[in-house]
Amino acid sequence: MKKEEFQKLMQKAGFKNKQELAVLLNLSYGSVNAWGSVKPYPRYLKSWFENYIKAKKYDEALKRGFDESEKPKECPLNVEALSLENARLREELREYEELKRVLKRVLE
Repeated sequence: MKKEEFQKLMQKAGFKNKQELAVLLNLSYGSVNAWGSVKPYPRYLKSWFENYIKAKKYDEALKRGFDESEKPKECPLNVEALSLENARLREELREYEELKRVLKRVLE
């Protein structure tokens, strides 16, 4: 890994500086600061950044919920079919919940 790639990954991951990265990795700042000058960048670092960035995006998506603007452009029919299936399953679930309530009353 080269310094430019490291800086791009740091920025993309949302780290303001090497200190923040060191804290998250539970490493000393001196160790992280030495990367790319005194010591080479660790071999695992690129894949770690990529996984961290993916996990961060996933967490943000979970917090935000599904946003209509993020629908995949290449498969609108699949999204529409899944939306219809979800609606059908919600209705089926509602019916089963009602049956469950009725059975509870009968069995009491």
